[in-house]
Amino acid sequence: MKEKYHNAIVYGVNKNNFPKVPVDYGYRDSTHFWYSKFKKPIGVKIPEKPLLDLNSVKYAASRIDPEYEFTDKACEKLVKIPRIFLKVALSGIINEARMMEINKTDGKYLIDEMILDAINDKRKQEKK
Repeated sequence: MKEKYHNAIVYGVNKNNFPKVPVDYGYRDSTHFWYSKFKKPIGVKIPEKPLLDLNSVKYAASRIDPEYEFTDKACEKLVKIPRIFLKVALSGIINEARMMEINKTDGKYLIDEMILDAINDKRKQEKK
C-alpha cells in the first residue's frame, strides 16, 4: 500500500487523499461515509449519535450503589459517556469516591460535580 493511502487511513481520509479507485461499496471512517464515481470521492456526513439524556444517567447512577447518590449537576457531566461504558464509569467513580472522605448526609454519600472534578484531576495526574 502506498504511504499516502496508508497515512490517509491512519490520520483521516479526505477527498484529496482518497485512493483513485472506484468504490461501489463505500468506506466508512469515524466521521464520513465515502463513495466514489471513478473521480473524486463524495463524503456523506454520518449523523451524530444522540447523547444520553439526563434521566438515563440518573437512573443508572441510582442503581449502582444505594449508599451513593449523584446530584443532577454531576449527572449532567456524565451525559457524554457512551451508554455501553456508563455502568463501568459510574462504578469507577464510586470506587474513587470510597477512597475520598465524603460526608454522609441523610444516610447517603452525595457525589456532586466538585467530587467529579477532583476524581478527574486525580486521573489526569496519574496519566502524567
